[in-house]
Amino acid sequence: MNFRKPLVAGFAVAALMLSPLSAFAQDATSAPDATTAEAPADAAADASAPSNNWLKVCDPLPDGQKACIMRQVILANNQFLGSFLLRDDPGQESRLLAVAAVPLGVLLPFGLTWQIDGSKPVRVPYMLCDPTSCATQLVINEQYVNSLKKGSTLKLIAKNRQNQDLTIEIDLAGFTATYDGETAITFDEFRKQTSGENALEQVLQDRAEELRKQLETSAVDDADAPAPAAQ
Repeated sequence: MNFRKPLVAGFAVAALMLSPLSAFAQDATSAPDATTAEAPADAAADASAPSNNWLKVCDPLPDGQKACIMRQVILANNQFLGSFLLRDDPGQESRLLAVAAVPLGVLLPFGLTWQIDGSKPVRVPYMLCDPTSCATQLVINEQYVNSLKKGSTLKLIAKNRQNQDLTIEIDLAGFTATYDGETAITFDEFRKQTSGENALEQVLQDRAEELRKQLETSAVDDADAPAPAAQ
């Protein structure tokens, strides 16, 4: 088992999902009103994103190809509002995987609706919630990637406890250039750049490191385990 592919492991997705890395995070600076105080994702709707709002992280695979993750995080006053992540890993059976997350306080039975511009919305069930967010994931295809390239906005629509829509807008400007371009940082470089930025990022990194050690230990145990006796 090869563990030199950090971008295909769950801990890498978790770390990239929430870690702001401010140079690549869209900052929604409008102050949330009373309706959005509990779940501030509404504040993202009117935010204007910088043109360079995508982070791309890649690592090489043993066959010479690359596994990459692209992501955008939406913040308001350093508060997490939502995020979108796309993993492109030719070493996986499901090469293209998209993950979208929103803050806590959402109604889980309604799932999270994804909609690119005016296209048909897709309701995606929540996969898991951690202490900071609830995430959904969807195996996608090249057609969906092309829709992201042609689109201007990906809306993530959740329901709060009052059954009201909470809309987070992911700005697709720059997505095509980032996805098709060669410019990227490695996962190790990402960890160095985010190291010590804030407590959340440190917790994510510690969690990622712990999971990595568990995976490596499991691999060693599997390798040392005796073969089953022939019947």
